Amino acid sequence: MAPHDKLRSIFKEMPDKVVSTIINCDCICFDVDSTMLTSEGIDELAKFAGKLEEVKTITRKAMGGTMSFRESLTKRLNIIQPTKSMIADMITNAPPALSPGFKELVKGMRSIGSEVYLVSGGFDCLIVAAAAECGIPADHVIANSILFDVEGNYAGFDKTRFTSETMGKARALQYLKNKHSFSKMIMVGDGMTDSEARPPAVSSESPRALLLLFRIRGVVDTMTS
Repeated sequence: MAPHDKLRSIFKEMPDKVVSTIINCDCICFDVDSTMLTSEGIDELAKFAGKLEEVKTITRKAMGGTMSFRESLTKRLNIIQPTKSMIADMITNAPPALSPGFKELVKGMRSIGSEVYLVSGGFDCLIVAAAAECGIPADHVIANSILFDVEGNYAGFDKTRFTSETMGKARALQYLKNKHSFSKMIMVGDGMTDSEARPPAVSSESPRALLLLFRIRGVVDTMTS
């Protein structure tokens, strides 16, 4: 069976318009937290640091619209105070789990010639190992970067990264589109920041819709142009 036909058979329960968009895109971008991975990276980092409840309080305020994404990110990281050694310990002892079937989906999208990127408001230090497991190189990961001083203590985060502020995913996709001349891009994720990436994405799909048969979490309704 040809790769395109195989993907059509996998997504046969989805609307034809959505399937057509998927198999004809030249770039597909995935969110990471609760999409590629089964958990939320900053929550897992906060749990590892023993600061989960404090961080959740800030997260709830951010979701209520009382502060910007960058402000909430700043406050949450200031609470956690992650260190290089903490990150290393977490990756070794409590690594994030891949969503079932994600590796297979990446392989399927590549088989039809689609480029696969990860675009996340999470942290690259918690993502690149899982990305590599799926065959996604580090230069195909767009995420935030935690900064450390010479002793490995927390020293802030890189504010030049696209996803360090509101509408960052839209800017990231526009950058990729301009750099690689992609004509049809899709953003896949479970949150409002993912739907904000359309445009330049022609479609923003929830994991529940796009990855129906791979049992990946997601509750946002499918949105197609």
